[in-house]
Amino acid sequence: MTTTVTVLNGVDTIGGNVVAFETQTARVIMDFGINFAPADSQPDDLLINGVLPALPDLFTDIASDKQTAIFISHLHLDHMGALKYLTKLTPVYMTTESATLYAELSRQDLESAPNAQVQVIAPNKDVQIGDLTVRAFATDHDIMGAVMFEVTDGQHRFVHSGDVRYDGWHPERVTAWTQYLHEHRPDLFFIEGTEFSFDDDTSRQRRTEATVLTDFTNAMASDELVVINPYERNVERLMKLSAAARQVNRKLVWDERFAGILRAMGASNEIMLGQDVTVADMQQQPGRYVLQNHFDNLHLLDAFDTFSYLHMNGEPLGDYDPRYANLTAYLAQRGVALQLAGASGHATPDDLLRIAVEVDAKMTVPWHSFHPEREAEALRQIGIETYLPKKGETFTFE
Repeated sequence: MTTTVTVLNGVDTIGGNVVAFETQTARVIMDFGINFAPADSQPDDLLINGVLPALPDLFTDIASDKQTAIFISHLHLDHMGALKYLTKLTPVYMTTESATLYAELSRQDLESAPNAQVQVIAPNKDVQIGDLTVRAFATDHDIMGAVMFEVTDGQHRFVHSGDVRYDGWHPERVTAWTQYLHEHRPDLFFIEGTEFSFDDDTSRQRRTEATVLTDFTNAMASDELVVINPYERNVERLMKLSAAARQVNRKLVWDERFAGILRAMGASNEIMLGQDVTVADMQQQPGRYVLQNHFDNLHLLDAFDTFSYLHMNGEPLGDYDPRYANLTAYLAQRGVALQLAGASGHATPDDLLRIAVEVDAKMTVPWHSFHPEREAEALRQIGIETYLPKKGETFTFE
């Protein structure tokens, strides 16, 4: 049997990672991300421009006789944002946590992919797509439900790391799958390389989820209102922030979007602005509250004379987004310091090398990075067999 592995997107950028594993009768596509595309973009145009992966049968009326399924490692846009462009009903596998979150995002009209037939894949359980077998392994990332994927054809073993880190809340999950892979030695190991994208800065301290909670707790020691701007899909962080606020007798007040997501993901007793607490309540006793504030609702902060502001990986994420300048200008005008209190969802360069060594694949393929060549060179220096593919390149296994 011949199996091909085609790298469709994501070789020299952060985002849009798509790889296809194919036999004569089956096709498994892993992750289905997209980089930025205008809201009114059409699939045909995005295919021509190379924004969508070169899978025309999924976006046009071209037919394919192969049994096809898409597997989503986690619900960040750069790993699942192309689902909305599907023009044919297509099975899309994700974990229970991801499926629950996706359903709530869809309910809120934050996601819409009518042709994605969402199905659940349980960690450590096999899913058969024709003559290809897929298994998911729970991993650590800054979103619930994240997994690593393994694909086998009975003779060869291929692995897609998804996004991963070793200093989050669940490093034991990463250790579990690296040890498993070490015992089974994959033929190909696609490993993310996000943190190799950036120049070394020895003055920059590595921030973790624990650091975020420490900064948050310190901020709540004041008598003023604490305002936070987190990312709504990092639900585990949101839950831990709520718990930390309760420990110091503060009420964390969420907007409707965040409250809906938290409730859908199993959180109880979450407090919603307008329903449970009003702006007037917070004006009277600001030291009793924490307010989650999305950039779209920045004007709500006009109601408060003073507050502290913790930016926790919410929108706008950085200065590449034009809205970031608007945020910093607003805070400067109000005399409020912008406190960066986020954390990366991606492994450090040293931890990525550690993962590659622990896995010890026959061939390791860095991607999901602006500079995969840096990761490749670092891997070669420690004796790891490495290859940098081009977009559209195909590996063939007999």
